[in-house]
Amino acid sequence: MFNRAILFNIGFKEVQKFNNYQCFIFHDVDLLPEDDNNMYSCPTSPRHMCPAVDKFHYRLPYHYIFGGVEAIWKEHFEKVNGFSNKYWGWGGEDDDLYHRCIANGLRVTRPSMETGRYKMLKEHHYAEGKKNEKRTRELLNDVVPRMKSDGLNTLKYNLLDTVIYPLYTHIKVEVDPAVV
Repeated sequence: MFNRAILFNIGFKEVQKFNNYQCFIFHDVDLLPEDDNNMYSCPTSPRHMCPAVDKFHYRLPYHYIFGGVEAIWKEHFEKVNGFSNKYWGWGGEDDDLYHRCIANGLRVTRPSMETGRYKMLKEHHYAEGKKNEKRTRELLNDVVPRMKSDGLNTLKYNLLDTVIYPLYTHIKVEVDPAVV
């Protein structure tokens, strides 16, 4: 079982130890940008960088999709209390973040469908990571009352190792699902 959102929250917290970064890009590893005009930076409000993914025939599957690649200022990420820590397995955490942004008065923007084109590499959804549609719906229906008590301020993990490489930093952690 995995929890992508917790890993993003941990990454956000851990990099603060190295520098006072202000702009964060949360990026699925299986998405490749097709247009280099899509600027990897933080505009004034949270940005859904990939509105046009080949898997969805370069169309938005639904209006509040916020998955794949998100750009957000540190101040905004802290204001919404980061990602929810409740999404185990595939899906839902990005859309939860969208609802957190809207509930906090932040407008989510997107590049044009031409500029925001991405290629999705072949998916590898393992059996243990199957999306739990019912659980995801329940969590998405409960975002606003839960967001102040679920996220960065309730993050629990053990840092096992940090190795700094020239192009990335490898952070190894342990998360106990029973504690989340």
